[in-house]
Amino acid sequence: MVCVCLPLAVGCGGDATVISGTVTYEGKPVDNGAITFLPVDGRGPSAGGPIVNGNYRVAGLKPGEKIVQIVGVKAVPFVRSSEEMARMAAEAARRGDATGIIDRADEISSDAEGNQARIEVVAGKQSRDFLLKKAAVKPSR
Repeated sequence: MVCVCLPLAVGCGGDATVISGTVTYEGKPVDNGAITFLPVDGRGPSAGGPIVNGNYRVAGLKPGEKIVQIVGVKAVPFVRSSEEMARMAAEAARRGDATGIIDRADEISSDAEGNQARIEVVAGKQSRDFLLKKAAVKPSR
């Protein structure tokens, strides 16, 4: 009986698929965010975890081709005077941003260079770094 149970116990924890690494945006570590690995074919579970101080670790991934979605967020102060908010909105409008959004919480757009990457996840432990950059400006027609 011991011979049957021992291999099962070793097999359960020994070959877990874990991926870890760093995430940077414009050369700086992403302080706070999330990373998600989605199956390319839409079948099976997705897995993800937090990004803290530029580092992430996700366990329990199923091997296969994945799309990697990365989100970075920053702390946004919510207590401001009406005068300060009006000044900030006016400054944004002068820069061409007429949305009225004063402080954006999201730091990384979904179309950032390196976001939505397709990677192959293999069984076992692996390391993968994501070095994201602002999306390239598309020429106007």
